[in-house]
Amino acid sequence: MNHGLYCDNSSTIGNQMKERCCTVKKYYDRTFRLLKMESSGKLLSARLLSLLKNGQWDKDDVVKLFKALVEQFNGRNEDFHTWMMKILHQVEIHKVSVSDLTLNGEIVDDVEDKINKISKNTEEKTLDEILKEIEEQAVIDEQTMAEVKDIVSSVSKCLSASSAPHLQGIKQSLFQLCKAVEKTMNFTPRLTQMVSWCILVLSESSRLVQVGTGEGKSCIVAMFAACQVRMGKTPDIISSSPVLAERDCREWLHFYKELNITADVNTNKSKDKELKECYECQVVYGTGQIFASDFLQQCSHRREVRPKREFRCVIVDEVDSLMLDKGREVVYLNTDVPLMESFNEILAEIWLIINQVKYLNSGEILGPIQSFSQVLSETIHDNKDCYQLVVQAAVDAGIMPIKQMQENMLNVLKQLDNASMVQIVGFITMFVQYFPEYLFKLYQESSDGTLRKLNEISVARTIKRQEISVLLLGYRQYRVVHLHEDALVMSLGKRIKMSYQTETIKDLNKSPIPDREDLITGKVQIWIENALQATKMTLGHEYILHEDGVVPVDYRCTGVVQNNMRWGEGLQQFLQMKHQTRLSNMSLITNFMSNVGLFKKYNDQIYGITGTLGDQTELDMLKNLYSGMKTCKIPSFRRRKLYELEGLLIPEDDEWIRTICDAVKHQVFPTVYRGPRAALIICETINRAEMFHKTLADTMSKDKLKLYVNNNMNNSTVIDKTVEGGDVIIATNLAGRGTDLKVCKSVNEAGGLFVLQTYLPLNIRVEQQVFGRTARQGSPGSAQLIMCASHFLESVKLVMDAIGSLDDNLLSHLNSLKSTPMPCGDTESLSEKMLIHYLDNQSFQTPEVMILALTGFLNMNPNPVQKSNLEAVKDARNILVNVRLSRFLEKDVLKVSKEEELFSIYLDIFNSVYEDDVFPDQRDVIVSSLHECWGLWLLMNFSEEKPTEMLKEKLKVDLSSAKQKLFSKQSPSSMVYYYIRSGNSLREKGHLAESIEMYTKALEENAAGSIIPLYNRALTTIMKKDAGYITWALADLEKAVKAINSYKLQLSHIHTHVKSSSHKPSTEADTFLTKQIQMKCMIMDQLKLNIQEAIMKLKRAESRGGNVTLLEKHVIFLVEDFLKRTIGRRDMDLADTFALFVKEHFIKRTEIRRGDVNLTEKYVMICTENSMRRSESRREDVNFAESLSFVLLDDSVCNSERNIVELLREYEYIMSLGLDTIFNLDTRFSVSGFVSNKLNLV
Repeated sequence: MNHGLYCDNSSTIGNQMKERCCTVKKYYDRTFRLLKMESSGKLLSARLLSLLKNGQWDKDDVVKLFKALVEQFNGRNEDFHTWMMKILHQVEIHKVSVSDLTLNGEIVDDVEDKINKISKNTEEKTLDEILKEIEEQAVIDEQTMAEVKDIVSSVSKCLSASSAPHLQGIKQSLFQLCKAVEKTMNFTPRLTQMVSWCILVLSESSRLVQVGTGEGKSCIVAMFAACQVRMGKTPDIISSSPVLAERDCREWLHFYKELNITADVNTNKSKDKELKECYECQVVYGTGQIFASDFLQQCSHRREVRPKREFRCVIVDEVDSLMLDKGREVVYLNTDVPLMESFNEILAEIWLIINQVKYLNSGEILGPIQSFSQVLSETIHDNKDCYQLVVQAAVDAGIMPIKQMQENMLNVLKQLDNASMVQIVGFITMFVQYFPEYLFKLYQESSDGTLRKLNEISVARTIKRQEISVLLLGYRQYRVVHLHEDALVMSLGKRIKMSYQTETIKDLNKSPIPDREDLITGKVQIWIENALQATKMTLGHEYILHEDGVVPVDYRCTGVVQNNMRWGEGLQQFLQMKHQTRLSNMSLITNFMSNVGLFKKYNDQIYGITGTLGDQTELDMLKNLYSGMKTCKIPSFRRRKLYELEGLLIPEDDEWIRTICDAVKHQVFPTVYRGPRAALIICETINRAEMFHKTLADTMSKDKLKLYVNNNMNNSTVIDKTVEGGDVIIATNLAGRGTDLKVCKSVNEAGGLFVLQTYLPLNIRVEQQVFGRTARQGSPGSAQLIMCASHFLESVKLVMDAIGSLDDNLLSHLNSLKSTPMPCGDTESLSEKMLIHYLDNQSFQTPEVMILALTGFLNMNPNPVQKSNLEAVKDARNILVNVRLSRFLEKDVLKVSKEEELFSIYLDIFNSVYEDDVFPDQRDVIVSSLHECWGLWLLMNFSEEKPTEMLKEKLKVDLSSAKQKLFSKQSPSSMVYYYIRSGNSLREKGHLAESIEMYTKALEENAAGSIIPLYNRALTTIMKKDAGYITWALADLEKAVKAINSYKLQLSHIHTHVKSSSHKPSTEADTFLTKQIQMKCMIMDQLKLNIQEAIMKLKRAESRGGNVTLLEKHVIFLVEDFLKRTIGRRDMDLADTFALFVKEHFIKRTEIRRGDVNLTEKYVMICTENSMRRSESRREDVNFAESLSFVLLDDSVCNSERNIVELLREYEYIMSLGLDTIFNLDTRFSVSGFVSNKLNLV
């Protein structure tokens, strides 16, 4: 019974539990449904608000559209939110305007059907529509527009036929060009392309046209170039990058061949013959850099690369980039001057000093750690008559006894360095008594890093005083305290000058060509400024490391890694030291051409095409710079469907990163109303692109993430592949201008490519170029700008403050901004509740209430503070653009024009060397020396402030004087390398006495760099065999050994300074710099061994009364003896590397003819013959190709292919200094000579 009762009770409990479970399930289902509806409501309200913000719809029209869609939905058996968002999404991505959906001011009845028809419409604009848009610009006269219409209309009607004999003149030309495009490119030129072509052809002078991105600019360029050829011109087509130039030439080559027009590209040519053949073509593609460089090679280096080509007509693709963004760019052909290597030690010392500088948070700058004597020496350096008073102050302070009053200054300074802190304070107290113009402030550093003043020492009665602030560190160490960088630079400049300048009496007859000390005096402060700049520059921002060096990145405009660009004035070298890459010498600029100078050579025949001509200010600047320039904007052939989302301004980094990642995922991931899209994120720097790549990899598939930041890498997976749904390309501006991303059909159906710019672009054109990567050729796409306020340049912040765009400090005000693009409040909440209520009840009265709520919701102010600040930032940016343009026109162009005028004067003097025909056998020596004179003159004499005419007259006088000195076999300056080159030339021609005289002059001028003139003079002395030649040669060779030791010590100093400056630990052998120094030392060691062997043989000959015979060899054979001693693995392929390297040198020596096929065999033969001349072996016993590989495989020095390259570079460099030949000696003895020598000794 109890048991039965128990069972009944259990059943009741079970039913109750089931009921409760059902109730809970219903509760959770309803809750989930409410949450889902709430989320859908937010998405829907966001879509509606987006139309108002981004679609340029009026709020009343948004309400009308919503009302029409609600009414049309009534009674449908599908989810309201999903249906509504699908429709609104189509309105967005196809850029549907309110006028497309209205009839007599009201929304059409079947609005969904109308939207679908618009989204599927791919019709191109008619000729009348295109011409009407152009006429509205009022930039082309009516007669020309009528001609354009007549030509295009007539030709377009005939394109279906194979021929049109009734068409004449320009119409027939256009018809033939269009048919050639059809045949070779498999498409017919569009109306917009034909209109563009006509406008260019009908222009009597320079014309720039704006053709939208993806609208077929390359077709217009090719057709216009072909037309110019038919008119008898030879058009040059200039692209913004070699990749684009080579691509366009390759793609359109069949088109040109069809028209019997020759075409080539100049960017992939290295040999003179190849370039000459290229420039003999009718159409030449290339970059402005190469066109300018080849012209300079022709006129300055006299290389026959473009002897007959004139500047008849130029067609510039991406013309705004080349004329505006790169308008100041100048192409230089650098001249490697041996003198410049001597500055590397100075630069290394500057770098060491700069890396000791310390910036305090309180604003002060602490100079490098010094002894007190160094501080004092810099202070009194300009006061030449202070010696006795300094000694007196030291005596008064008790640092020196009175009896040492006559000590020299060096000993006094040493005693100061050994003085205690109390004695130093006493010395300063006495010092200011004798020198009241100085005021000393002494500081100590507190534990919190701030400075605490200990004492102020001065003479009270003095009003104007030079303040010297000194931080006491203890251990007899000090730092000078500077309040700003200018003071630091001046102080360090004084220190360097003291170290490297000699006290000499001013020579009234000094050459006007600057020497080494002139360069130190004139350039040391700029070097110091650039060293400071190098410490502030960031890897992956302004530059990258590529191969064994530092390469600039054009991160502001194109994102291109500029492999052929180098910074000047020591900046390149400081960055190389920063990363311990291979250290190059500063170069000397001897010839140059600016983009402005290049374009002006074409006079009024400059034609350009771009997707972004810029605003009116930029257009006006171009018209001022190039007289007669006209512009025109060509409409797109289809309506552009770019949907621009409202830009966001985020205060701080972390929030900015989250916002961007969320925006990308929101756009890329599929939703209920669309499939997956793809995104392109454009970052300002490589570092930030890599950061986003890493961050997104945490939440997205790594297979879908693609990095595009470096044009030196294989980027085929980005630029050659179709962009699929879910793909995210993270790039720099490298993916901006000129990049054509192929987007798959499903992505376009989902809304197209989403482009997100993550920083404030340099100008509106860069911004437009980035946004131009999407919504191309009538396809849909969207773009957004999301910036971080903390990334703004200081100049932008200053301008914003100046124009009063913010009430308070910029960043503190920006911190109050909200990053969310959607406002929130009661009205939005009410709108969402009405939507949910409609779904629950399907009431006919609810929509009216909901529409009223929507109206109130849209009337809300969508975060006006944020909008105001975003616009203010762009306004500030645009002001800075105008300032840059103004400077470019008023200052930069004038500077470049002045330099080019001076260069023109130099070319006249340079050409006169060939016309005068003086010493034709020495012409190469004279020309190279004259180049150096001009480069040094320009480096030290050019000034923007000096009048052009005055500079031109001075240049004529100074270089004419230099030329006459060269004709008189004298160096125009203290440069010794003229004498070395001249001595080598005379020796080769057998003029041994004159050769020795040249080497002697080189040694008299300067003790530095004496290795080569000593060695070469010894060589020539032995060749001449005058009486006592062995004694003279021995003396020179022994001095050469000492000079080699001195040079190696200098290399060691450079290496030590750079290594000591590094903030990263590294081993001795893990840097390119270390390997470079090793190679230099190895070559010096081999030369030293060669000299020591010669000394030994000369001494033996001298002691036994014998003679020596001499065998000259190429410098590369310095390694021969080393090869024989080296034991290691043998790799025959490496011999080819050497053979290729020395080929050109052997050709110059007429030992190999150009065109010889088996260089290795030739090389082996020459090596063998050298050996046979010395009777050291028989031909069949020697395999020098095998031996040559030994040195490359010595693990202690040459353990990689990079080391091979470095070794060859250093051999090439030492040959450029004048060591073009080495020698081996054989001793010859006779009994009579031996007896004669013994008798002389007796």
